[in-house]
Amino acid sequence: MEAIKEILASLGIESIEEMTVNESYTIEVYGYEDLTIEKIGPSRVSVAHHYVQRGDLMSDPEIVFHIDNGEWRPVRYTQHPGIHQHNPAGVDVEDFVTQWCENIREQGFVDAAKEMSEGC
Repeated sequence: MEAIKEILASLGIESIEEMTVNESYTIEVYGYEDLTIEKIGPSRVSVAHHYVQRGDLMSDPEIVFHIDNGEWRPVRYTQHPGIHQHNPAGVDVEDFVTQWCENIREQGFVDAAKEMSEGC
């Protein structure tokens, strides 16, 4: 997830270890669902687009990564409605992750994060 690493770096975070559990960042780009990056455990990061449907928070998608020695391994994939995969050893979504990373960059989330950091 090079685009996510770039977003975090532009916000002054060079390593996930610098974040505290429950620390999160939401990047907004007009026309797209917000992108949220949240540290949910000592070595776990959630990257997600969310929307609200009938009062429920929906994932479109959410991928939880286990991070070990700088390697981001997807361990949970959720796409509402109806798709949820979880495996501590890793879920096979590499092609999706590659395409999603490209989309995040092309949709302007990396640039928006850089603009956020310049406004601080």
